[in-house]
Amino acid sequence: MTAPLALFDAHLDPTGLSDQDLASLRFFGVERALAFLGPLPEPTPKRLRQGLDRLLQRELPRLERAGINGYAGLGVHPSNLPRRGLREVLAALPDLFHGGKCVAIGAVGLLHGGEDEEEAFGEQLELARRLKLPVVVSTPESNKERHTRRLLTLLRASGIAPGRVLLDHADARTVRPILACGHFAGLSIHPDSLTAEKAVALVRRCGPTRLLLDSSVGPGAGELLGLPRAAHLLAKAGLSLSVISRVTCENAARFLKLSPR
Repeated sequence: MTAPLALFDAHLDPTGLSDQDLASLRFFGVERALAFLGPLPEPTPKRLRQGLDRLLQRELPRLERAGINGYAGLGVHPSNLPRRGLREVLAALPDLFHGGKCVAIGAVGLLHGGEDEEEAFGEQLELARRLKLPVVVSTPESNKERHTRRLLTLLRASGIAPGRVLLDHADARTVRPILACGHFAGLSIHPDSLTAEKAVALVRRCGPTRLLLDSSVGPGAGELLGLPRAAHLLAKAGLSLSVISRVTCENAARFLKLSPR
């Protein structure tokens, strides 16, 4: 059993994937995907806007041509913070949320921490409140527990409803605190951090409530078929079809307020 039901990959960067990669995802059961702008080498307001336009005008159509229903999250990740001009970029974002394909603010969050990153995070949370959109928050690999605790504190102070926030790249140390705060938690399959086998163990330990799996695949090292392989391993481990469907499809759709299928 490769994929018990249609899969929804809730985090990928299609700019680093070939047309053949996208065709492979579709062949192995990925029917929907939430796409984000990946890291830029030298982020400036102009390059950020160009990257967001490319995501909407080029990458989403590529997903569609591969048979994958593509959606976009728009925001400024801490790795893409420009030295100046952030407000210019954020002021342009509301005009991009039209047509039903831009469904979330993100990915946002903290990378190294500090005043500038926290200010940018807060401004984008306020934008999400104003636009009544869910927020995808990226937790970094370095000092993950410390940064996750800080993110949870900032989210609590923001007043955003916990169920409107997904904290992605959770792991065995952070998934329970995230879920305990009422947020969604994303487990990103990656060979160097969270393997499909480890993700299956966390699903068995935590259950399927507000938990979802994604690949976070894009440029660089990753596991293109991480989500389909995790779905296969969940079935092999004896989890029910209902549980597998929730963590590989239904919870992502529920978080984004999209139809189940």
